[in-house]
Amino acid sequence: MTRIVKCGQKYLDCLTSYEADRLYNVVLGRNGRIHTNGILRKTPRLNQFINNETMGALDNYAKHENMNIYITPIENDMFNDIKVAVFKKGHEDVYFPMNVSETKEGARDFFKELYTKIHNATHPAEETKFAPKTKPSKWEDFKMYLKNVADRYNDARLSILNKFND
Repeated sequence: MTRIVKCGQKYLDCLTSYEADRLYNVVLGRNGRIHTNGILRKTPRLNQFINNETMGALDNYAKHENMNIYITPIENDMFNDIKVAVFKKGHEDVYFPMNVSETKEGARDFFKELYTKIHNATHPAEETKFAPKTKPSKWEDFKMYLKNVADRYNDARLSILNKFND
């Protein structure tokens, strides 16, 4: 059975109800930066974690970082439940699969992992190695001072010799 879809001024009968549910037509959050589809909304196990109430903070973060997040259920995968896609202008698009917890007690770990992966997708970790701060010893300071004095003495001698030759 086909579904009738209005596209501008024309009516198209091209999508079945299952195909229409697979479109990203559900917007989560107040700012509309998180998108999902009807299949996820109809699955009660996934919908209890990914809904308007639970995605508010992530939506605010997505607005602040100017990115769009697409969350899709993976239907034929034994190990993963959802696929998350992060799109941010100026950054590489990142896709990663995730497991949704079976119980509400595991929700904290699920959200922590989700937020961490999204943050790491847009802010890749760069290792910074700081030079060790060591205070030079007095002996090294004295050697440097003598070297500077010797360099100035040699420069003065060379300038006198250059003047004599001219």
